[in-house]
Amino acid sequence: MNELINEDGSVCASIPFFQEDGRVWALRVVWNEGVDGLPEARAWNEAIESSLAECEKRGAAYVDSRVITASEGVDEGLASARASMHRDSLVLHGFERGEDRFEYRMDLGKALADLEAGKEGAAEVPERLQVGSSDGHPAAILALMSRPADGWSTIYYLGVLPAFRGRGLGAEAMLHGLTSLKAMGGRTYHDGTGSRNAAARSLFARLGQPPFLVMEEWRLRR
Repeated sequence: MNELINEDGSVCASIPFFQEDGRVWALRVVWNEGVDGLPEARAWNEAIESSLAECEKRGAAYVDSRVITASEGVDEGLASARASMHRDSLVLHGFERGEDRFEYRMDLGKALADLEAGKEGAAEVPERLQVGSSDGHPAAILALMSRPADGWSTIYYLGVLPAFRGRGLGAEAMLHGLTSLKAMGGRTYHDGTGSRNAAARSLFARLGQPPFLVMEEWRLRR
């Protein structure tokens, strides 16, 4: 792992690399919280190149990297400058850009209150809901995960069958999912979605919840 210092001599970033799956490796840029500034351009490029060389040495067929373009609590100008430095180096080394990703994090109690606002006679739901039906036919699928020890929880899959889309069932399924997660010991909800997933993004917009992290997905094919 390479560590990089800013103009003040403080470590502002590190670049670890790791195996994701089989011959897919990842190059991650970690910006140290509370440390401003940028690394010197030459040191940055050398760190990227050496990390890519290490991935190739380990047999990587693909190398993925995420460019953080916006992060909660980080000045927009600084986030933009860091993203530009990261993006330019990926383009230089032949990476191709994929779909952007939006990450969301929110308090489960508030999320449930927002979804239930104005809804009369909300039906009680079972602790775990995996398949929802409409008129006796399977209509929605949910996959939930919760860690009661620290309260982290997520809906890692929510899908509405094509024949039932456009009826508001996505919001209903999310309400059921969040209720189930709370019953499973969840306190904080964390999830992400691709930029092209308009349905998922509209659900978060309904909650008035902006993403706390926005990333560009990039991949290098060896």
